[in-house]
Amino acid sequence: MIENKKILITGGTGSLGQELTKQLCMSNKIVIYSRNEERQYNMSQHFNNTNIQFLIGDIRDTETLQNAMQNCDYVIHAAAMKDLIMCEAQTTQTYLNNIVGSKSVIVASSNISSISKVIAVSTDKAASPSNVYGASKYIMEKLFSEADSQSQKAYASVRFGNMIDSKGSLIDIWKKNPDQNIKLTHPEVTRFFFTVKDAAETVLTALKKLKGGEIYIKKMKAAKIYDILRIITKRDQFDIIGLFPGEKIHEDLVSCNEVQYCHDFGDYYVVIPDKQNPNPPAKFSSENAEYFSDRELENLIFNK
Repeated sequence: MIENKKILITGGTGSLGQELTKQLCMSNKIVIYSRNEERQYNMSQHFNNTNIQFLIGDIRDTETLQNAMQNCDYVIHAAAMKDLIMCEAQTTQTYLNNIVGSKSVIVASSNISSISKVIAVSTDKAASPSNVYGASKYIMEKLFSEADSQSQKAYASVRFGNMIDSKGSLIDIWKKNPDQNIKLTHPEVTRFFFTVKDAAETVLTALKKLKGGEIYIKKMKAAKIYDILRIITKRDQFDIIGLFPGEKIHEDLVSCNEVQYCHDFGDYYVVIPDKQNPNPPAKFSSENAEYFSDRELENLIFNK
């Protein structure tokens, strides 16, 4: 249990930020730092909690970000460009947001004496990156690891799969209009999935346990995108359009190079730099992972 802390969340109006706020705001002070006024207003109306402060700002604006961090204990860095296709098409903006912005979070937090822990939200696409989004998050992880080696503060990362119940995701869009002409990039595409609640609990577990420099990775089940579409649309035939640039058929939670530093901590894998594991777990790919059953997927998709 995290209590009596002041925690700043970058990109805090997203699905993850709202779930973290829900779990933390009754016993902690929360600072929501983001760029979208409308989302901040709607979130403030939804929570109506004096423990939550809303501040408009860009993560690349180090001075404003540093001012927002005053008297904070922890920082959760969730702000990022995340859309794979958009990131591929706008490499410069992805670089500015996901890399320069992440460096700004490190610089700002390093100047606030009260901050002891800073955690970055990453993605399984960073494990063996094949696209701009994954590469930008890989560099972000490395920046946080480097910051930890040069600071008395603890910097670490959490690596996510897909949040199956995230608002605004493709699954959310498909659910709202299952009769649309949905196309599939490849019939065998698989991804790791967990819930927004699982994602928030992964962040909080890492915040409580991290020593610095680690990457926390929750063990997740996988699913074929085809099976998700089949359950949502009640159809079994879809047009195949081919993989998008940078898209992989399967994802890895841990890369081949990281396996020797990967440790099994029950519900989590933890990649610990410079600490080798003589008996590391097998490389964890969505191709050979445990899969959700149809019933499990239906319950997750429709929040049953």
